[in-house]
Amino acid sequence: MDRLLTLAEADKLTRGIAPPGTTETLPLAAAIGRTLAEPLAADRDFPPYRRAMMDGIAFAADGIPATGPLLTAGLHAAGDPPPTAPGKIWEIMTGAVLPDNCDTVVPYEDLANGRPGDFVKGQFVHAAGSDAKAGSILVPAGALIGPVEVAIAASIGKTELRLFRRARIAILSTGDEAIPADATPEPWQIRRSNGPMLESLLRRRGHEITFHDHAPDEPGACGRLIDRALGGSDLLLVCGGISKGKKDFIRPLLEERLGKPAFHGVAQRPGKPLAFWPGPPAVFALPGNPVSVLATFTRHVLPALARLEGREHVPQKVRMSDLPAALPKFSWLLTVTPGPDGMFHARAPSNSGDFISVAGCTGIVEVPPASTATELSYYPFSS
Repeated sequence: MDRLLTLAEADKLTRGIAPPGTTETLPLAAAIGRTLAEPLAADRDFPPYRRAMMDGIAFAADGIPATGPLLTAGLHAAGDPPPTAPGKIWEIMTGAVLPDNCDTVVPYEDLANGRPGDFVKGQFVHAAGSDAKAGSILVPAGALIGPVEVAIAASIGKTELRLFRRARIAILSTGDEAIPADATPEPWQIRRSNGPMLESLLRRRGHEITFHDHAPDEPGACGRLIDRALGGSDLLLVCGGISKGKKDFIRPLLEERLGKPAFHGVAQRPGKPLAFWPGPPAVFALPGNPVSVLATFTRHVLPALARLEGREHVPQKVRMSDLPAALPKFSWLLTVTPGPDGMFHARAPSNSGDFISVAGCTGIVEVPPASTATELSYYPFSS
């Protein structure tokens, strides 16, 4: 292991990952959760016409008679073309084009005996072009597509979007003690959990898993599996074999193929032995204990995946209750769960192998060394 980096120093190095630049075009229904590779521009003014914002009557505020019944020229509904018949007062429906001679709308519920009560000139009128002008950028390239972005795309006539391709991921877990989940372990063995956990997290995000295997603690076999994993992937995740044990072969095997790592060792718990090679393909060598794998994947790999897809991952700020004392020299990647009070609650495992105690947690918060802050950066497992 090398000099322990701070999280900020490690972040600076992992930001060297560049998007592959490969894009694909998908229909709107398949775009949510993906990163936009092209800006979305308004094809016309938004709204394209003055529109009524309420059901009621429309009129010119300066021309309405002070007394007497208000006679309407007719009903004007959403989807109707602008009226051409004369008349200064119209019944109007929400979303309808406001007639040229009208500048105010009074809702039905504000009418008394067919006449408006108090009103303000210009009320409930959505001015043409007040939301956006034709040609203006509505959603920039690099934005994460959510339901609102899909709605905007549809409103400008887009039925397909050009998106950054999801990174292709290879997963290699290690350890002679870990056997397949469907096998019966001896008392000195455990069933594999790291690979299935990572694959489920990645498939949930829509990634193609190009390779998933488990390597024994033997350099030759492990090296051959690394060679297979590196081919055809944008990112390789290795679990275990990266610390200081006599059978930790991952660093020398990766150095033979990719040179020295950008870093090996981060002042964080769990996950101190984390190592990173910028590639290509990029490699994160994660520690082997399950809580360490989950914490380092969430804090380091997910932001790197966002960069591979052309955007920046920005953690949410959350408020904590019952926060344990910070570590004096290490950042703490603390597993948490949201509470009904809107605060996040810590659920610290007894050790980095104790993944059972963090069941139900939704992410981690980053607790800086010696920090007393109660508002912390939150990284969800599913981002």
